[in-house]
Amino acid sequence: MLGILYVDDSQLQLDSFRESLASGPYQVWTTTSRREAEDRMVRNRPDLVVIDFNMPDNPGDACLRALKPLSTDNTRFYLYTSDAQAFRRHRDMGFDGVFMLKGKSSVRSQIDAVARALEKFRTG
Repeated sequence: MLGILYVDDSQLQLDSFRESLASGPYQVWTTTSRREAEDRMVRNRPDLVVIDFNMPDNPGDACLRALKPLSTDNTRFYLYTSDAQAFRRHRDMGFDGVFMLKGKSSVRSQIDAVARALEKFRTG
């Protein structure tokens, strides 16, 4: 089972994300708090961390810098944004990938594709 941590300042987005993945083979943790995200990183060791880019009190790139040192070598970090500039710069910021069109398309198909790739990576 793939463990996914999603950090976003919008409870509505968190609920939507969790609901869209509820029927899949995922363990999903969501939070609006960087402190709780740090705790989840240590306690749960998620395989995939999805971070919203536009969080007023916790910008996505700052959140990434806080969480990455707490991750395992196999953890992948994805940016979740509708910001075209952030989309183009996601690798420069240190993200492994990006989910685009936040709120305008289903993230489920994007997560499923990443999950399949991560599973192949884990099983060799």
